[in-house]
Amino acid sequence: MELTDASLLVLLGVIALALFGLLVAGLPSSRRPVVAGAVRGAQVLLLNVVVVAMAGAALNDQYLFYSSWGDLFGSRSTSVQTHQGGTVPEVVAAPVHGPGLGGAVTPGVLPGLPQPSTRLQTYTVVATRSNAKAQVYVYLPAGYDPHSTRTYPVIVGLHGFPASPSTFLRLNFLSTIDLLTSQHRMAPSIVVVPRIDTPASLDTECVNGAPGLPQTDTWLSRDLPAWVVTHLHARRDRTSWALMGYSYGAWCAASLSMRHPDVFGAAVVMQGYFRPDFTAGYDPLTTRGTEAYDLIRLARTSPPPVALWVLTAREGPLSDPSTSKFLSVAKPPLDVSATVLATGGHRDQIWMPYVGRSMVWLGQTLPGFRG
Repeated sequence: MELTDASLLVLLGVIALALFGLLVAGLPSSRRPVVAGAVRGAQVLLLNVVVVAMAGAALNDQYLFYSSWGDLFGSRSTSVQTHQGGTVPEVVAAPVHGPGLGGAVTPGVLPGLPQPSTRLQTYTVVATRSNAKAQVYVYLPAGYDPHSTRTYPVIVGLHGFPASPSTFLRLNFLSTIDLLTSQHRMAPSIVVVPRIDTPASLDTECVNGAPGLPQTDTWLSRDLPAWVVTHLHARRDRTSWALMGYSYGAWCAASLSMRHPDVFGAAVVMQGYFRPDFTAGYDPLTTRGTEAYDLIRLARTSPPPVALWVLTAREGPLSDPSTSKFLSVAKPPLDVSATVLATGGHRDQIWMPYVGRSMVWLGQTLPGFRG
């Protein structure tokens, strides 16, 4: 019986009902009070263990934190590295269409930092174009001087759902960047971690809905980058802007980079997917069609000049099917480097060992991030 089989939930449910029935019926009975009390206590304890296990199995069935018994008990997965599509020079040299960040006007004097004595800044950003209001964390490179004219590349970090920017900060991402920067394997960079969804409770899949619905695509691809270059010493060229996301945030990173190559030159996609996957009750693309956000179709018909680093696991029911199709159709100038795990669930412990590898790749790929 596999960990993700529905029969496991059924079995645990049957055991829980049986234990509850024995408790109600007072079975097995004993004339010795001490023995009877010990048996009842053991039954209550076992019932609680089974109920907790059933709840855990149900959550795992929903989110696939662990993909197998071996994954649950810590077995390591083998992996395969593949490369599809074009090359880094093609990504850098290919022409792109779109305004990029040319329309954002940098003031003569940048606004002051809200927390001048720390590298981690917290902002509340209000964007009129997308009608968004969201919390944004900014992690500044060591030695960042608001009064200097030095500019830095930018990494936009995208969290999962349901989650928040603070969830992203719990990964080993910031410490890894600091380490690689100190080793001159990566250029000092500004890290921007926004709340993805506005409102926060809605799974927008980072798309623009119809008028009156959230415009999350515009928030992350236009409003946020424009805000960054008007508040921080950030570079404007597309080869100095990258996205990094996991799970839902990984889908957003892939979508934003491929659909807006005039702004972003690369993305790190950790167990994401390549078509939107809306939760029940909200699908803003029902009447408009999903073609514009079908990245598999885009990779096959109009591949953009973007570099992607992709992590997936063969046991992932959401990530792997669309990722496999995406890898099979990727072609130049789209450049895709992929690490495919044989096994593995959907949790932080799967992603964190690959944060360093993905950041080394970024430092070797886009000119703006080279140490």
